[in-house]
Amino acid sequence: MLRIATLQAFFLLILLLQPAQGQGLPKIRAAYTSIAIQMDPIYIMKELNLPRKHGLEAEMLYIPVSSRAIQSALAGEIQFLTSAGVANINANLAGGDFVGLTATLNTFIFKIVSRPEIKEPKALKGRKVGISRLGGVSDAALRYALDLWGLVPDKDVAIIQVGGEIEEMLALQKGAVDAAVLSEPIATVALRTGSSLLFDLSTLGVPYSMHGFGTRKSFMRDNRYVVLRFMKAYLEGIYLFKTNKELALSVLKKYTRLDDISVMLTAYNEYSQKYIRAVPHPSPEGIQTILDQLAKTRPQVKKFSPNDLIDPTILKEIEESGFVKQLYGR
Repeated sequence: MLRIATLQAFFLLILLLQPAQGQGLPKIRAAYTSIAIQMDPIYIMKELNLPRKHGLEAEMLYIPVSSRAIQSALAGEIQFLTSAGVANINANLAGGDFVGLTATLNTFIFKIVSRPEIKEPKALKGRKVGISRLGGVSDAALRYALDLWGLVPDKDVAIIQVGGEIEEMLALQKGAVDAAVLSEPIATVALRTGSSLLFDLSTLGVPYSMHGFGTRKSFMRDNRYVVLRFMKAYLEGIYLFKTNKELALSVLKKYTRLDDISVMLTAYNEYSQKYIRAVPHPSPEGIQTILDQLAKTRPQVKKFSPNDLIDPTILKEIEESGFVKQLYGR
């Protein structure tokens, strides 16, 4: 009995001498800017507190407007944020110093969903199309497609800022817009409630950087070890998303507030196998597409090259360390 009591006292002393959980860890804030399946690795990061596992005390916030998230980053209130490449470019035109660390998606993944009577893209002439936010990636994707179809944005087709994708779907159902630019799983929900698939923009095969994590050059210069730790947590979130379907769907259900597992399963199978890569390296080609598009109306973007706007060294360093191979057991 004495020996057991001594051991119990020893382990209790060890616990008491340990620092409080998280005490002394670098503290950061990160923001994600939409509710969609491509964000599921980030929701997993948050639910499992993966940053803590990698030595960070992280607060992960939902800020649904990229421009607002960027303003918070410029003010030093957050250190990492998800945003399309276009938002980072706009911020840098205004004097920011943002770089993309990843390209979580590197092509358009939106579907243009419409009223059933609209049978072809050119029939959008004279119609209203809903997007999430003017200047955002759904806006950019729509404008790119309209150019291909010989339709002039804001002249031939009215582009209507609606809000989030759920709001877009509701606007379509109520007749406030004739079509909407949606990603999964909301696109499938819209299709199952009577709308039609007008065009799948992923079939264009356009390189386009979307929803990557970014940070400020100045923060990375002074805190590279923090950036490395946070990116390891993100890569582990991707790993769990790709390899643990039950976890991925459970977390996605919580954040999207959708109860139909079949809707989420369709989206999960598509994104886990086709779109989200184990190591989502930032893409110069994806940034160049954005620069070319913006230059049509804002020639000042020509001062940037893709390499001004991305930093591939963080993921490269992590990959070369063997971390990713260790995750996947290969």
